[in-house]
Amino acid sequence: MERITLTARDGHKLAAYRFDPDGPARGHVIIAAAMAVPQSFYAAFARHLATRGYTAWTFDYRGIGESRTGSMRRVKADLSDWLNKDYDALVQEVGEMSPKLPVFVVGHSFGGQVAPLLPSRECLAGLVNIAVGSGSLRHNTPRIRRSAPLMWHVLAPVFCPIFGYFPGERLGVIGDLPTGAMFQWRRWCLTPDYLLSGEPGAREAYASADYPVLALTFADDELLLEDGSRLIHGAYRKRPVDYRLVDPAHHDLPRIGHFGFFKPQSEAALWPLVTDWLDSTS
Repeated sequence: MERITLTARDGHKLAAYRFDPDGPARGHVIIAAAMAVPQSFYAAFARHLATRGYTAWTFDYRGIGESRTGSMRRVKADLSDWLNKDYDALVQEVGEMSPKLPVFVVGHSFGGQVAPLLPSRECLAGLVNIAVGSGSLRHNTPRIRRSAPLMWHVLAPVFCPIFGYFPGERLGVIGDLPTGAMFQWRRWCLTPDYLLSGEPGAREAYASADYPVLALTFADDELLLEDGSRLIHGAYRKRPVDYRLVDPAHHDLPRIGHFGFFKPQSEAALWPLVTDWLDSTS
């Protein structure tokens, strides 16, 4: 494992890690994080990918994890910055580094939702979506649907101006987010089809994306309903999505949920679903 400094498209410095296999790499896998989740959460899975012969990469969006420097008030970023300046910089850099090796993305939640919008998506040999679905109110689980209006209509509008960012860590909700990212996400969540209707050009980007997609949706996801995941993956038009609804009971697991796939207890039961697909696609 090697810590590297990634230079975003606008020159902003970001923290990233590279996990190398012992022998020659059979491909690269970029792990794109969920909203406000630090890259350290994915380290165990990245190490596993390296044991299977892939060079794995993790990174933090600006303002998140190790890419957060100084006061959060100074972080002027929205989701488009994370996508076009941070995420895309790593995709392009890895693609140029080893042009003969395939480059895959494993996108967790937000990291998979926005993959079709990447300017350098032509570099991708495939995408693995983990717990990727619609965050629209109508696609939230009943528990989240009851609390979400408080988030979008009270907490975000009140606390972002006061603190200069969304203080999720203090509130015990999500995590700290730049104001721009919070309000762009709010716009998506308050539209019926999430980013497909909340982000200009998103539906067209999905329809024209031309790479294989494996989607793992979990029956016990505590945040998102399967209908929303079906909606998002149904927006791909060029190729059929390898869509799988995963029930923890069928894999002798007590729980998976929105975050459990990346935890070490899922290694034997779930991680081969991804590595086997990568092997067959690379």
